[in-house]
Amino acid sequence: MDTASPSPATELIGMVQAHWITDAICAAAELGVADVLADGPVGTPELAEATGTHPPALDRLLRALGTLGLCTRAADGHWSTTPLGDALRRDAPGGAHARALLTSRLWRPLWDDLTASVRTGEQACTRVNGRPLFGHLTHRPELGALYDVTQRGLIDDAGARFVEAYDVPDGSTVVDLGGGTGALLRHVLAARPACRGILVDLPLVAQRAHAELTAAGVADRCDVMMGDFFEAVPGDADVYLLSFVLHDWTDDECRALLRNVRTATGPDARVLVVEQVLPEDDPGDPGPALYDLHMLVGTGGRERTRTEYAQLLADTGFRVESVTATAGPRSVIDARPLTPR
Repeated sequence: MDTASPSPATELIGMVQAHWITDAICAAAELGVADVLADGPVGTPELAEATGTHPPALDRLLRALGTLGLCTRAADGHWSTTPLGDALRRDAPGGAHARALLTSRLWRPLWDDLTASVRTGEQACTRVNGRPLFGHLTHRPELGALYDVTQRGLIDDAGARFVEAYDVPDGSTVVDLGGGTGALLRHVLAARPACRGILVDLPLVAQRAHAELTAAGVADRCDVMMGDFFEAVPGDADVYLLSFVLHDWTDDECRALLRNVRTATGPDARVLVVEQVLPEDDPGDPGPALYDLHMLVGTGGRERTRTEYAQLLADTGFRVESVTATAGPRSVIDARPLTPR
């Protein structure tokens, strides 16, 4: 018997207790530990005073964070941050701090209700918060602002990979539906200087998008429209982007959205769906499968296979031209109209 290998029970218990890591990091984000350490090494008493915490308890949290590689303690007892810990600063690129806050304040309670979602097939946000996710984010603007930051970090990375992997024809008019604060469209416009953009999102998000596109220097080539893509979609553009959008919705809701897109598209338009694509015949890596459960509890949507996306598109008048993998976990599904409108 190989005594070095953990038993199945031990391995499984380790998985069960993985939330301890999440909770420790989220606590550090809530307390602003990385922000204080950004000013230089500091002892536990001073760090406790700056964060309003109990020094012995904070020392225990710091020790745990040290085992995770977020901070180190010198021989004199002073704590310093690491490159990994620096990513948890409020002002660090990538949005990890906002993601940790959103996890503790929004996502964890929804995941705690996963069992009910599996039993019913219904998203958890309405059960837990009394309203669907995007309505809840509008009702709680402080959560909506955190959500914007996390999406910006996620889509910023995906946007860079998108323009490297897929050649949007320069000179195109590109409509980004549900484009958030413009992270993806900003990458497209920066890479394709003759393109023009139209970003469509709900009013509160669209207002923030205008400021960010202006700061990026592309506002002169991009119009921001306040609207609901379930009601109408701007017509006769060359390219329609649906990035991290379809996975938010049920199949019926996706069909309703895609029918609006089909009504708007000319015969030569492209519809580009940027999503994780689940493998067809095996579970695949844990990340996409767990993200699929995240969509179940959060929005009631889902991640899908290539066949499932192709069926949704065929049902609404599109054919899949190609599927292009990016350097990250997402792929670009290029769809074209089947027939004239």
